[in-house]
Amino acid sequence: MKNKKPLLSIGVMTGNSLDGADAVLTAFADDGSMQDLKAYSLPSPPELSERLRQVRKVINDCHGDMQATLRLFDQQPGTFDKLQTSYLSFVSQAVKNLLDSAGYEASEIDLLGFHGQTCAHMPPSISRSSDPQAVYTCQIGDGQTLADLTGITVVYDFRSDDLMNGGEAAPLAPVHHQHLAAQAVKQGKFPLAFCNAGNTSNLSVISKDKVSGAPVVIGWDAGPFNNYPDKLVQKEKGEECDRDGRYGKAGRINTDLLKLLFDKAVITGNKDNFLLLTPPKSSDPQWYRLLPELEGLARVNGETLSFVDRLHTAEYFAAYVYMHALTLLPANIQMPHNFALCGGGWKNPISRQYFTALLQDDLSKQIILPEHRQSFELVRKQFAQAAFVSGSEDFGFDGTAMEARIFADAAVCRLKGEPFSLPSTTGARTPTIAGLIRFPQGDENRATTAVLESLDHYQSRNLTVDRPDLFDQRWSRASAGWSAKRH
Repeated sequence: MKNKKPLLSIGVMTGNSLDGADAVLTAFADDGSMQDLKAYSLPSPPELSERLRQVRKVINDCHGDMQATLRLFDQQPGTFDKLQTSYLSFVSQAVKNLLDSAGYEASEIDLLGFHGQTCAHMPPSISRSSDPQAVYTCQIGDGQTLADLTGITVVYDFRSDDLMNGGEAAPLAPVHHQHLAAQAVKQGKFPLAFCNAGNTSNLSVISKDKVSGAPVVIGWDAGPFNNYPDKLVQKEKGEECDRDGRYGKAGRINTDLLKLLFDKAVITGNKDNFLLLTPPKSSDPQWYRLLPELEGLARVNGETLSFVDRLHTAEYFAAYVYMHALTLLPANIQMPHNFALCGGGWKNPISRQYFTALLQDDLSKQIILPEHRQSFELVRKQFAQAAFVSGSEDFGFDGTAMEARIFADAAVCRLKGEPFSLPSTTGARTPTIAGLIRFPQGDENRATTAVLESLDHYQSRNLTVDRPDLFDQRWSRASAGWSAKRH
């Protein structure tokens, strides 16, 4: 191609916490390296967050059926569309603010990777049904409207292609982590695990096969992280989170509550304990149950626990879930001993200190449930050397922009026709190219020269299922009923 300048791609993510939009502008060089130019976060207006919670509940109650959702949600005609307009206006404002703070014009930006707002998720590992219509994932957010609002070519609906190829549609972080790992490997930090913590935690392992030495990329959702501590603090203190461990540091771990959380707090629609399922797997915050014992509404072994003890135990549980996730790594894969911590969840010092202790300190001095002690010890025995646990900045990248950057990267991969999920990361039948491309005003000529040259060079225009006659672009293609439409 003539154009060898780095592609400028923005990634935008609105997560399950519904607290705001994270956006990052990243330069992607032709050799695969990337450099963040600016990150920005815009808090969500409380009214928008509440309306998104309402529509998310309705979509889940309708089991991902968007037509049924519209009938129930739209007590007044157009209510759903009004909500989506507000949501997309909010996202476009976050993009505008990012560009203003970075000193760029929209015309200079090549791509905008837009995840959309996840409202329902029923992957194959949970559905376990022979009926293909029983699996679905639903993200709302119209990529064409966002392209029109921002004047930037948008790539969106990244999860549908993987689900339609037999995968879990999650996690999508591992391929991005594989791209980032190239820098860490040059520093000798291999094999390594990326531990991305937010409302949900996910794990990506960049390693090799013990026998063949072949490179391996594998990843899965570990389970809840911030979810329980945040909900406790919000409910009982009226604050967003346990900032700096202010409340939790006064408490202690209650082993009986820890066991209750592990055994009963993350139960799928099939009544399975999600934490015990083998990868590949992806979780849904709808399964995260606030147990009455955690809320202080029921006794634990005859005792009503204090707020600080319940919170402290929930913060330990976040770290514990990650350690347990490592026990699920397939036996043929070399265990990582480098751990890159990324995501806002690690701002909680209690969870971070406990995870570090589980990886580095004497396990005999840690609180571990009897049924897990042997498997935790086996993890530690597989370390080739002492565990290195640190913030992602020590691995050469900004972890605070991770979630948003994933989709900046996904947009670039779609442009180049490169897969963004693998059989080893989502269980898809084959490596899967993901996403739909939408041009401002629907006019390809409004894309940048670099985008047009890339589309020609990689012959990547029509590499994903894009049937406007079958799929409503206001939400992801793989909402409930997609199989019947496609076939």
